[in-house]
Amino acid sequence: MSKNLKLKNDFQNFTLSNDSKLYTPDEIKLINLIIKNFDSIAEVGTAGGNRRAKLFKDLLTNYWGNISPELVITGNNWEGATFPIKQLKKIEIENFRGFSNQFFHDFTKQYTLIYGTNGSGKTSFCEALEYSLLGYISEAESKRYDSNKYIVNVATGKGQKPKLTVIDKNDAEIEVSASPNSYHFCFIEKNRIDGFARISANTPSNQTQMLSTLLGLEDLNQYVSGFTENIENYINTNVLEGVKYKELAQKTKEIDADRASIDTNNNNVIKLQSERDLFIKESKLEMTFEEIDVYLHGTSEKNGRLFEIDEEIQNISHVHYESNGLKYITENYEEILLALKEYNQLKEVLDKSKDQISFKQLFSALKELKSISEDKCPACLTPIDLVVKNPFNHAAEKLSELGKLAQLEERIELISEEIVSKTTRLISDIGVKIKFAKELSASVQFDFTQHLLYQELKQSNIKNKVIDIEALINEVKRNNESLEVLEQLLNFKNLEYKNSSEKKNTLHEEKKHLKGLSDKIKNIQTQESTYKKLISDAQVKLQEFDKSNETLLREVEIEKQQVAINKEFVDAYKSLLAKLKRYNLELPGKLISNMNELTRDFYNEINKHDSDFELLEKIELPTKPEDRITAYFKDNPTKAVDALHVLSEGHVRCLGLSLLLSKIVRDNINIIIFDDVVNAIDDDHRGGIREVLVNSQLLNNKQIILTSHAEEFIKDLENQVGKRQYDKLITRITFLPPEKRILRTDNISTSHYLTNAKHFLDRSQRRDCLRYCRGALENINSLLWSRLGRTYNAQITVQIRKPKGLPDTMSTSQGLSKFIKNLKKKEGSVKFDRIIEIYDYLTGLETTNQTAWNYLNKGTHEEEEMYEFDSLIVKKIYENLENLDNEAKAV
Repeated sequence: MSKNLKLKNDFQNFTLSNDSKLYTPDEIKLINLIIKNFDSIAEVGTAGGNRRAKLFKDLLTNYWGNISPELVITGNNWEGATFPIKQLKKIEIENFRGFSNQFFHDFTKQYTLIYGTNGSGKTSFCEALEYSLLGYISEAESKRYDSNKYIVNVATGKGQKPKLTVIDKNDAEIEVSASPNSYHFCFIEKNRIDGFARISANTPSNQTQMLSTLLGLEDLNQYVSGFTENIENYINTNVLEGVKYKELAQKTKEIDADRASIDTNNNNVIKLQSERDLFIKESKLEMTFEEIDVYLHGTSEKNGRLFEIDEEIQNISHVHYESNGLKYITENYEEILLALKEYNQLKEVLDKSKDQISFKQLFSALKELKSISEDKCPACLTPIDLVVKNPFNHAAEKLSELGKLAQLEERIELISEEIVSKTTRLISDIGVKIKFAKELSASVQFDFTQHLLYQELKQSNIKNKVIDIEALINEVKRNNESLEVLEQLLNFKNLEYKNSSEKKNTLHEEKKHLKGLSDKIKNIQTQESTYKKLISDAQVKLQEFDKSNETLLREVEIEKQQVAINKEFVDAYKSLLAKLKRYNLELPGKLISNMNELTRDFYNEINKHDSDFELLEKIELPTKPEDRITAYFKDNPTKAVDALHVLSEGHVRCLGLSLLLSKIVRDNINIIIFDDVVNAIDDDHRGGIREVLVNSQLLNNKQIILTSHAEEFIKDLENQVGKRQYDKLITRITFLPPEKRILRTDNISTSHYLTNAKHFLDRSQRRDCLRYCRGALENINSLLWSRLGRTYNAQITVQIRKPKGLPDTMSTSQGLSKFIKNLKKKEGSVKFDRIIEIYDYLTGLETTNQTAWNYLNKGTHEEEEMYEFDSLIVKKIYENLENLDNEAKAV
């Protein structure tokens, strides 16, 4: 087995990160060569006179010719991998690291908590999971140690692969197949978080190194750095440095001038080919050089494009015909007809009303006299109430009618003006159409009465011209078909003019461009002809020399072929190395892409007990190698800072853990294995980690295996879970100090207070039950106080018995009870009623049932001749604490 399985897998991931079509055949051969000799290459680097470069020289000489140009690896890299299983089911371990005897464990619950002192077997257990899931052990890989030897148990001298059974996506039980790409990020290790926090972050490259360490890529970094960028210093790519070439050169000094002439002019021809290729590319004609020549200059049978352009420019139209369209003319005369109709109607009404205008002065005078003789008729002096018709009202009515006649006259005036204007325009439009028809010699016949086209129209004589105007419109209608034919012709000519103007500019631009191409073609052809003539002359002189040195010339050719191979190899090496280095630089950013919000949320959850100004408003993770991790804190959410410069080492560790948890959530990884991670986090933030592991919605459906030698952390983590949920969620394994190289475990013990209390209650060990009840109450008080503090200003009053002392349990319980009761009064809420009821029972024990309180208090002390505990009181205390525990964890 390879000593570098992880590293080899990382290299294969790089290879598969690109489509195989993006590699040249020589690059693929080099990849296959590296994979075939991976361990040999991985174990040497640039040190010791660049041993890796010298190894490549030997591999090139001995194996290059037999290496396949077809890629020998297939599959997907970890960017495309999906998590293939739902959960771990069980593991069987024997003859593996510290395990000499058989060890079985069923992962039946969401949490498996593994506690033990250093050397008790926790690491061996994690390595069994690692070996089963990944196929290697990181510790062995980092030491370049064969995993088959690394797993051997010292006592038995045997090494056996663990058997790990899992539940796959189809809910089937299967033995897991190792897959580094699928399971690498299941493991969160203390060493990676330590390394992330300890590397200096002065430059973006340092930050990239930190991320690589956190993500488990440091071996790949070291491997990549072992490739020299100056491989040509070790592998000859220069024909002039060949042994046979130098021997031949010594003999050919007399024909150096001719050979130099051939070389020079061959090089010139090669350069010309590059010029030809560049010319073809820049021409954008998608033709060969020869086809472009024919296209531009033509042949004896066909004119070239340059000639055609000159002809086209001569034939371009230069006239534009500007006139109103037939639609406009039609709409115009329709409007004239409507106006004429209205004019005739209004004129008829006006003519009928002329006899009434003479009464206007009489009626106006009557209106004036109303103010002088309002109560009698001014003509006959008859009282107004006796006349047949009121003269004043009659005059007002008639004046109103006469006002309408005035409006009628104004309207007739306006219509006359409109008729004159539109008719004049119609006459003009018809005249223009007839003029254009003559200019174009169009075969269009018009039949217009000439005096209608040349009559003068005035507003004052419109009455006499109505018949002529109507006659004109009728003639326009009669000539409608001819006007349509003419309009089509004019539209065609105008479109031709528009296109020709644009086309003329286009043709001039095309001619200018093609003339430049033509000049370049002629220049290249002239040079090519000259170079080939010089080559031909020199070759004649060399023929006799070649005959006399035939053997040496063959040897030189073989040497040249090897140098050409060397050059292909070096080119492939450099291009592949550039890809590998770029991949290595960009990989951390790719692995943590789209994780900004998740990382912020995890970080803030872990640090929720810190001051608000220490929490993140947002965080921007690197997307490019030159980027830094940028943070925005809640106290100044618009100010960007370099996160790794301003965060303390403890917060950097929390950030590292947040990144790894975010990676797990983003990639839908169902299993998290914490290998002694808590010991990488300072004490101030362990409480936040406990709450994240148990309460975070993001980790709700994750199966968590956690190892630690921190006894208090395990104890507090267990008590983070309510009694009713504990048995469903948590399995505890305790690794005991080993005896005679045999690992020992205890799967029964737990640090969960109420679980232990129930255990002893069921066995009628009431003193021990009370001892754990007292611990449970202290734990519940602390938890409830902390949770209340998230929403309220949870300051409570407690009594302390002595300076620098701590509040006792009763005082804390009473303080919390009082605070919650005040909340109930203030908010009127019933959500804390059950908590208040339980606290009333517990705090009331001291006064209402001194014996019961003494039971809870004295259950933690050793006294001689103590009275027996009442089982009913002990049971009631336990039941109340279990209910209080559930209520507190629901806050």
